[in-house]
Amino acid sequence: MMRHALSRRRLALLAGVFLVAAACTSDSADTTLPATSVPTSSSTTTSSSTTSTIPLTPNGPALVFEGDRNETVEAFQFVLNCNGFGPLQVDGAFGPATLAAVESVQTSLGREVTGAPDDETLALLSRSCTEDRRITVDDDGERIVVGNAAEGDPEIFFVRAEEDMRMSVVLAFDSGRAVVNVRATDGSAVGTGGSGAWATDIDETADYVVEVSAVAPTTFVATVAVVELDPDSVDSADDGTMVLDDLDTTISSVCLDTSGESSYVAETALGQLVVTTGRVGRYALDRDGVGASIEFMFKDASPGYYGFTMDADIEVGDQIDGTAIVFLRESGHADDPVGLAFNFDRTANPCDGAAGTSVVLSADGLGIVDFGGDVDSVLATVRSALIGASPTVDGGWVVIDNLSNEFGICRQGTTEVRVIQVDNLTLYFTTAGTSFGAEGTRHFAAFEADPGIFPFKTIQGVGAGDTIADVLAAHPDAVASPGLTGGIDVFISSPPGSDRWLRATAEGASSASDTGAIITSVTGGRFCDL
Repeated sequence: MMRHALSRRRLALLAGVFLVAAACTSDSADTTLPATSVPTSSSTTTSSSTTSTIPLTPNGPALVFEGDRNETVEAFQFVLNCNGFGPLQVDGAFGPATLAAVESVQTSLGREVTGAPDDETLALLSRSCTEDRRITVDDDGERIVVGNAAEGDPEIFFVRAEEDMRMSVVLAFDSGRAVVNVRATDGSAVGTGGSGAWATDIDETADYVVEVSAVAPTTFVATVAVVELDPDSVDSADDGTMVLDDLDTTISSVCLDTSGESSYVAETALGQLVVTTGRVGRYALDRDGVGASIEFMFKDASPGYYGFTMDADIEVGDQIDGTAIVFLRESGHADDPVGLAFNFDRTANPCDGAAGTSVVLSADGLGIVDFGGDVDSVLATVRSALIGASPTVDGGWVVIDNLSNEFGICRQGTTEVRVIQVDNLTLYFTTAGTSFGAEGTRHFAAFEADPGIFPFKTIQGVGAGDTIADVLAAHPDAVASPGLTGGIDVFISSPPGSDRWLRATAEGASSASDTGAIITSVTGGRFCDL
């Protein structure tokens, strides 16, 4: 991977220092590299005694100091070697040789010579380095590595992983934002990337390419783990509770992170549990999370836990019920999983105040989309309106050839029908000729709204869960009569036999006078039971 080079001036300075350093350096990592002094730029005129001096660039807060022993020192040693300021032993120990190399590069870059490099120095050295790094996990299956990525210049690591092992990469950073993607050496993607945390099961023993990218220079800490997991089964949690290892706590409230697709936040006395069933939102990230699909953050800021969907068993309905294997956010715990179980009432109430579009039931469609639209456009519009909707259940296109069938949309002859369910809203599509679409055209033809997480209502504000009396009061022209499929139907608009109608059904009602009966569904569109 070619990287952006330093400016021509800086490259020349680096090359000059490298020649001097190489001439004065043995192969020993402990040999002190002499700091090369580059005179401060100045100009002196004979007609006057005035001398102008270009000031040295001050350093920012130091990332490491002489005497440190850590992964950040190791990162500096690698990029110093890469830029010709070695040879240094890449062992993470900041000794005299590393100090001399740091002072040399600070001199070359026109920075104050402090011997304690800052974030910008790491970024500059990373941009001019054309080498990728190979890392080897420790005996406990984990390795911590530090790097700096920028737009167009990702940090690349090669990692060996064995078949049937579980590989994960988790990023952390004090500022900026970075994401991780992993691919095989042939370039094919492995697992689902694009966030600050990634994991998958390894199917083949091979080298894998870990790519950390960022839109602005970002220094990151990556925890790379390759372990074999054999976790015990995790018992389910009682309704309204969360159990984390030996901690058992009650869930007091739940909200929806609308910056994600389906990311629910459950509040407890100990902290917040974030469970994601779609795209990861920003709730956890904005609170020092790592972007994993399951995170628990303690209120006292002590190290929390993270987990991945691949290690979880989650059911989404009116409740979020699941178990997962999670890991403590401290080094050395990649092969030390603990059990997490949770069970809480689902909500569509957003954490940040952003709400979805209201979906109004009508004789012409759903308010946000009319009958006649194609599957993709209708489904995309409905899903974008129903923030936090559960995964779609799609039955696919099914061929029917008579007037009596389970789908309720038909005509004489052969018809294709497709039924898609998004939470408590069912969408029906057909190729039958209707006033919404020509025969043979696959189009949106009907809907059914049942009780559930989303309170679908008519334009007058009634729906499943209300009574027959509520419907009659809200729609004075509505008529109650024996149901077409049982119970009592309240026709809100258009008579049976037409395409454009809307009806509320009370399955438990025995007569039209039973006005206290509860509406169990509201349907509209073209059904063959008309």
